Amino acid sequence: MRYRARVKVRTLLAVLVLAVTTVARAQDTTAPSIANFANVTEGRYQVFAQGGHQMAFEVNLFMKEMLRQYEKFFNNWSIKDGARVIVFDNPEDFRRYAGNVVSLTHAGLAGYCHLKTDEAGNQFYEIVTYQEPNLWRVLAHEGFHQFIGYELGLQIPTWLNEGTAQYFETSSITGSHFNVGQISRNKLLYAQALILNKKAPPLAQLVTWDQATFYANANVAYPMSWALVYYLLNSNNDRYEQSRFRRYLQDLKFGNDSFRSLQKEFGSDVNRWQADFEDYILHLKPQTD
Repeated sequence: MRYRARVKVRTLLAVLVLAVTTVARAQDTTAPSIANFANVTEGRYQVFAQGGHQMAFEVNLFMKEMLRQYEKFFNNWSIKDGARVIVFDNPEDFRRYAGNVVSLTHAGLAGYCHLKTDEAGNQFYEIVTYQEPNLWRVLAHEGFHQFIGYELGLQIPTWLNEGTAQYFETSSITGSHFNVGQISRNKLLYAQALILNKKAPPLAQLVTWDQATFYANANVAYPMSWALVYYLLNSNNDRYEQSRFRRYLQDLKFGNDSFRSLQKEFGSDVNRWQADFEDYILHLKPQTD
């Protein structure tokens, strides 16, 4: 999930099946029908945009490019079914829809991804958000949850799911070049402050947190999971295709234990690994806001 500001997430994992629940209606909670939205369906994405055809077209184009970036992490893995993306043009309609479908109405919620079942029994991932300044970051974040949900389902550890989704958040286009994984100033400064003030959870603890524990400690879990993913992807200067991180992801695909696979690829001496990680993160420089 993607929240504006630092909002604790307690109950929802983006790749879990969510049941529709009834919520108390103090006011009208009827969201506009997406059947009336502009619809652009091309490639693996069906995009409904309340703001019109141009918005639907641009979102579809962006999601297809993001898909190419996600797939670089899973070379030669099978392509899964497509996903639906719904973009409202205002936060009020977005929250009405979210409240009715997944019982999420928090003012800080900017987007989410969940596994939806239609009337015919078909299941697909639905990404829902609204037009705001951080729209493209939200789409890049939630798009990864959708992608990894098809690839690994519940096999992916929460720190890896949320950490990698944050890694993709800063994706942007410069001319014809697509930038991925740029270092966010806010995330980096927060992670560095946690390390310097001894507030960061030890890595051996972070990577074993279950969903409930991770989201209950979201204020430290999110920045540190981003930092760990960035470290694993970049600290060894390997080509990704030959990297230890790729071998680790393959282990997860084959159902191997996450923590043991991390130790196998990155070393069993957790204290030494912790020290190297902290030194690496403390010497990083921001690349974008």
